[in-house]
Amino acid sequence: MTSPSLLPARLSGTASRWVRDQLAGPDREARAVHVGADAVYLDLGGSCLGVLSTHATAVPCGIRTLLPRLTPPVSPGDTLVVGSGRITWGRAEVRVGRVVDYAVPHLDAATARWARRRLAPPVLDELPAEALELLRAGDPAAVPALLGLGSGLTPVGDDVLAAWLAAMAAAGHDGRHPVAETVQRLAPTRTTLLSATLLDCATRGDVLPEYAALVAALCRRDRRPAHERLTAVGHTSGTGMLLGLTLALDEIALSTARRSA
Repeated sequence: MTSPSLLPARLSGTASRWVRDQLAGPDREARAVHVGADAVYLDLGGSCLGVLSTHATAVPCGIRTLLPRLTPPVSPGDTLVVGSGRITWGRAEVRVGRVVDYAVPHLDAATARWARRRLAPPVLDELPAEALELLRAGDPAAVPALLGLGSGLTPVGDDVLAAWLAAMAAAGHDGRHPVAETVQRLAPTRTTLLSATLLDCATRGDVLPEYAALVAALCRRDRRPAHERLTAVGHTSGTGMLLGLTLALDEIALSTARRSA
């Protein structure tokens, strides 16, 4: 395990364009809100930025390094500096070495109708069935019933919402959808900082690579789309995202039909 004294003076990793843009500009302070062996998350003016080990989930708001483990010389509550293209990390600097695409592939109504017959929604007993049915119909009343529901840095209710929002973005629906508007209004005070940031990313169509890979398989009309990589993410996060995707397929197919009627 790399010790703080052996931490490279200059770290770099892969990240989304959004992360690269967050690191640009003048220096400003960011507070460490979570410090672990695989991820350090910072609060930068109400948005969450992460520095990740190679074993961490590749979230679109993080810089994923090649370090097998992080042993950061910081603690929760410590202040770091972000700006000029880097995060000051103790005596080291973390930069974006390569920008990668976290966007979910385009999802059209025909693919949504096809996928609805092949993806069975997983069962998550901790989520209220009534709220899931509301989300299936694109009803914003689902949001307060799901937002922040569950434990952890990304509650499973948020994972469902994030997957639904990303699928809608992939289908060409912008953030003015009533569900997206309600999430954007409530998330800053109703869930964790990381989860609120990931919900914002999902509204733009930026998602976990495992989710994007599943949508890409559906777009290829893969008759047995592999979803095991997605459901293996976290304790319930991947399963929640699979559920959110299946619920969005109905709304994509129906809303497209409504617009063409």
